[in-house]
Amino acid sequence: MRQTPSPSSRTPVRSTALWRALAGGLAGGLALAATLAAPAVQAQTQAQGAGSYPTRTIRLVVPFAPGGSTDILGRLLAQKMGESMHTTVVVDNKPGANGTIGCDLVATAPADGYTVVLGDVGCMAMAKGLYTKLPYDPLRDFAPISLVARSPLVLTVGAQSPFHSLKELTAAAQAQPGKLNYPSSGTGGPNHLGAELYAMQAKVKIGHVPYKGSAPSVVSLAAGETDFGFLTAVTIAAQLKAGKVRALAVAHNERLQSMPDVPTMSEAGLKDFTADAWFLAAVPAGTPKPIVDRLYAEIAKALPAPEVKEKLDAMGVLPSGLKPDASAQFLRVEVDKWRDVIKNAGITLD
Repeated sequence: MRQTPSPSSRTPVRSTALWRALAGGLAGGLALAATLAAPAVQAQTQAQGAGSYPTRTIRLVVPFAPGGSTDILGRLLAQKMGESMHTTVVVDNKPGANGTIGCDLVATAPADGYTVVLGDVGCMAMAKGLYTKLPYDPLRDFAPISLVARSPLVLTVGAQSPFHSLKELTAAAQAQPGKLNYPSSGTGGPNHLGAELYAMQAKVKIGHVPYKGSAPSVVSLAAGETDFGFLTAVTIAAQLKAGKVRALAVAHNERLQSMPDVPTMSEAGLKDFTADAWFLAAVPAGTPKPIVDRLYAEIAKALPAPEVKEKLDAMGVLPSGLKPDASAQFLRVEVDKWRDVIKNAGITLD
């Protein structure tokens, strides 16, 4: 490499000063040029982040078995997104450990937009409080794309139940601590923690009867084996229509279109009570923002489609379509909310 000779001792001082001035001017000019060019470079970099995405199959991981609400929603999105993006979106069911196996798989996948998870409130929010050795951190390891939809829990009793309102149920629970019990589809799930949130806010003591799945929970209410439960609208739909169970209140800030006469929990007397079995789409942390934004745009486009809306209405699922930043904030609030409930109830799955 050529070395610049040092100035001779006979070089006039004014020449050295002139050289410094010229050098300073050149540096300043380069800095100014870099400043002016920065927005263009940034825009080019962001465009390259998405590039020609997608160029191959996108895998949508559903961390539950086929046939459930998450799976049905995932398949609806996969079809609409694949059509719009001119690619194949494959649903990959990875059930196990309350959804944490599938979530962990996506958390450690390449951050390139080709592996997406459709997680639920359990594996994306509740798991952080339930497992001390959770292999992933929902807040650290994912970049939320969108809170896709919410499935509010419904306070339900059997048709033969003496309780016809939330106030009657709460009064009985307060009068006889520990006597009333509720079913769930398993320890640590939304049905379980939704009831424990009620116990915490209503200041009552109640008993938990875990079953293997949602269907036995509804049957237990209809048979009078359990006293009340917090179940999703789709879970109770058949028994509700047959008159074997009654809906007392919806754990959401708005009434459901499928149950217009059923009040919200706030309207029924327990202010600001919400408990949703929600669904959130996310990619591994570090996925380029242009790709996240593209995926969000596709989900937002798919949700209002008539065939999607019809299916969601039938399941009692409310489309959301929150933007990425708002979805990240929602996730933080939900993690804190359910962690407090879990700690208060002393629940652990380790």
